[in-house]
Amino acid sequence: RCLTSLSCCGRTTERPLLCTLPRKLLLMLAADKLLLQSEVKQRAINLRERELKLFNSNFSAVGSQSAIMAGFTLTSFVEIDLPPERAFAKGVLHFFITASVCVNFICVAMVMFVTVWGSGKALRGLDGSMDYAVDSMNDERTFIFTCFALGVLSTLGCMFAAAWVLMEESIAMCASVFLLTTMYMVGSEARRIRNRFYVPPGEEVSFNEFKRIDPADEIARKTLRTGSASPFKGLRDE
Repeated sequence: RCLTSLSCCGRTTERPLLCTLPRKLLLMLAADKLLLQSEVKQRAINLRERELKLFNSNFSAVGSQSAIMAGFTLTSFVEIDLPPERAFAKGVLHFFITASVCVNFICVAMVMFVTVWGSGKALRGLDGSMDYAVDSMNDERTFIFTCFALGVLSTLGCMFAAAWVLMEESIAMCASVFLLTTMYMVGSEARRIRNRFYVPPGEEVSFNEFKRIDPADEIARKTLRTGSASPFKGLRDE
């Protein structure tokens, strides 16, 4: 407790004095707290930006491969002259060609929508839009990868049907063995690699705790409590 002596009319009295040093320390601590919250918020945004770039690069790679497969399938459908016989094999070929083109185009369109609109939401939206955009892009990942997998299998199905339309039966049988083996390896290896790198929901990195750290909310709470535009006015007036 700080005491000071006051002289008035020849009398000397002592009264408690709230020292100015603790006031300055309180102001400095409040300012340091807001600065620390701003730095933590900025670092969290930088981490989310890295995740956003990772999703964009992954989706761009998937979309490019889907566009190549769709163009290859459509070109083969237009350029190949089909013989008049083997109606069933031609029907299977037309089915796989249509399925491959449609699924790959859906994958390309979804990649374009997610990367363009998601990145725009993350960079031009309000506070918290980065978290919302990255989480939403993560949710769309399963559908995009599923379309890509169906596109790969449909393209292999086109080659399987084309082998029975254009090749002799003995050669088509050998080609079918290779193509079916390729389909099986693509599916089994995709499942194996996914299980190896899969992150369970309870083990993935979460940024929810950073959402509660918001300097703007802290300033607003102090403003409402003190009734002033300055969050430090209550400390200065004490």
